[in-house]
Amino acid sequence: MKKNWLVVSTGFALFAMFFGSGNLVFPIAVGQESEGHFLMGSLGILLTGVLVPFLGVFGMMLYNGDLRSFFSCFGKTGTFWFSLFALSLMGPFGVLARCLTVMHGALQLLFNNLSLPMTSFILCAIIFGFTVNKSKIVSVLGNMLTPFLLVAIAVLAFFGLQHGVSSEMLNDGAFKAFTNGFFQGYQTMDLLAAFFFSTFVINYLKKAFHDEPNEGKSINVFLKASLVGGFILSSVYVALVMLGWSYSSVLVNQPPQAMLGMIAMEALGPFAAPVVCALIVLACLTTGIVLTSLFADFLRKEVSKEKLGNKQALLITLAIGFAISTLEFSGIAAFIGPILEATYPALIVLTIVNIAHKLLGVKSSHWPVTLTLAAKLCWV
Repeated sequence: MKKNWLVVSTGFALFAMFFGSGNLVFPIAVGQESEGHFLMGSLGILLTGVLVPFLGVFGMMLYNGDLRSFFSCFGKTGTFWFSLFALSLMGPFGVLARCLTVMHGALQLLFNNLSLPMTSFILCAIIFGFTVNKSKIVSVLGNMLTPFLLVAIAVLAFFGLQHGVSSEMLNDGAFKAFTNGFFQGYQTMDLLAAFFFSTFVINYLKKAFHDEPNEGKSINVFLKASLVGGFILSSVYVALVMLGWSYSSVLVNQPPQAMLGMIAMEALGPFAAPVVCALIVLACLTTGIVLTSLFADFLRKEVSKEKLGNKQALLITLAIGFAISTLEFSGIAAFIGPILEATYPALIVLTIVNIAHKLLGVKSSHWPVTLTLAAKLCWV
């Protein structure tokens, strides 16, 4: 029973690790643009939004969560620049700024006159207050929010799919729906999250087996937990894709960050929808706090070599996030989309090569990654 609970709890931890602001938006956009081929759209985003990130965590497990060792083929300098690049996208230049826009989209359904700059400024002040004090409330809130958010999405999917009006399926749109879902999965940036956040899962399993350290048992539990976490994440994605398809006519001209809230309004009515919107805000807020702290710590320790204080690093991080958030969700996606499309295939190849190195003894080299990146840049 204890082992079964460990599998389930680790599966929920994996789900919570990957589920952030983009995960609430991009699947809906995939469904809206699927032209009725929501299953093919779902398959595309499941490959890059579920399978690939879980491969990333598995690869990090084989390297015991050591990021420097995982990227050792690029050397010390290459690891530094990759870390800066990845944390910038996950932090103020990407996911953090995106969290601010998604929270604004949810709040705007309740308070119509809220401007994005004012909302982002207030939210940045709140994030600063939590991060500067390293409050434990964030981790507690994050753990409590996950089951509530899952229940809210389940309720929304149940009632929403009953009342939604499906659009007509076009005969020749299946491949387009698949490729759209595949590339939208890049935008979740969950493979990058796997590299940096997998340490939490690895340490959790280490503590569980502290009396009998056994890497084989940890990997066995992880593989089973991946089925649990992957199933939950896949179910949420498919439900959101179907909702995007069912409410595609309602979502015309709606900004991406407001889509889930609009569906909630249509499906649950004006009284229940605010609960969903509040959960969206709290979920994005906890994600934003973690990412702000992560980037600010890297900025202070690795970039400035402790020349910046904690408050200064946090203020710089939030100032950048605030500025980027004014581009709105679509603008941020347009900004980082080409970057992810160019680099994501190389990161997938790196993950596969590293797994093959550990399991099959394949020589570790930067060349497969470098050639993949070069080929993708030439193709573009």
